Amino acid sequence: MKKKVIFFTRLFYPHLGGIERHILELSNRLIKKKYDVTVITTLYDDSLSYSDTVHGITVIRFQQPKIKILGILYTWLWLVKNISLIKQSEIIHIHDVFIWYWPFKLIYPGKPVFTTIHGRWGKYPVSLSDIIQKKIAAGLSDGVISIGAYIDKYYGITSDIISYGATFKPKLATKNQRLVIYVGRLDSDIALNTIFEVFKNIKGYKKEFCGDGELKKEAYLYGKVHGFVDPGPYLRKAKFCFASGYLTILEAMAAKCLVFAAYSNPLQKDYYELTPFNKFIISAGNYAELLDKFNYYSKNTKAYRKKVEAGFKWVSDQTWEKMAENYLSLWQKRVKPVDKNGKEKR
Repeated sequence: MKKKVIFFTRLFYPHLGGIERHILELSNRLIKKKYDVTVITTLYDDSLSYSDTVHGITVIRFQQPKIKILGILYTWLWLVKNISLIKQSEIIHIHDVFIWYWPFKLIYPGKPVFTTIHGRWGKYPVSLSDIIQKKIAAGLSDGVISIGAYIDKYYGITSDIISYGATFKPKLATKNQRLVIYVGRLDSDIALNTIFEVFKNIKGYKKEFCGDGELKKEAYLYGKVHGFVDPGPYLRKAKFCFASGYLTILEAMAAKCLVFAAYSNPLQKDYYELTPFNKFIISAGNYAELLDKFNYYSKNTKAYRKKVEAGFKWVSDQTWEKMAENYLSLWQKRVKPVDKNGKEKR
């Protein structure tokens, strides 16, 4: 008999983003392992249906008011009306929206509930409300996966598993020696202005952006902007990739791009440096240092290849199958028998 798993997440496919990709790839692997997967998420686009099936995943969407307090009250009310979804599930796993589940932890205290904290790494300093919510989520969860070691440091929690995402080996293509890309959000809170300055001073290269955000218009001043698209084809062609999030970094290393990243505060610095792959990428806190490093590796072929090959070797072991096993190992250690009402059997 298939075990029923529900993922809670604010956004999901077809919306593009790191969390959305994480849940989609993970769900695909769980389905192959005979799990019944449901995703509860918001209806971010009116053209989408309230109920859908994506690659065998049951997707249930609801319209959430954008007013903060009203939004969470409506979410709780909607979940109460659809409480059978929770009642019938054997595992609840929440991605950064544990507040949705607060009342149901009281209703079903024995129901296994887990959390993946993806974090808001661009925001600094971390707000007190964000810290409190993450601490509550961790305290009420039967197990916690954090995407990045910086989360434990800045939120004051202890995670069961630290992960950095996963990827797969793409079919490699001939590199365009003069193509530089940026992949990620086009927002000011992730040191994008530093990358703009580097792009401004890189001569003789074609520069392109795969992303969208508040600084989209400014990005057009430095290169071609594709919006939120599948970055795979661009990563396979590009020699250099400027990245923000972990998923992009891993995908870029798998595509044998040399990865550069910029930071503008201590949290962002730790986001890149407190990782097992920090020695395979180049990160800096100002555009002059980042530009100097780019110029060095663009001219020193031997150093470039050494860095790229080392990163490729490391990332080759960071598979979605391995990610799925992390989730399964966490669940299997903590899941306890419950009765039909979701209460722990004695």
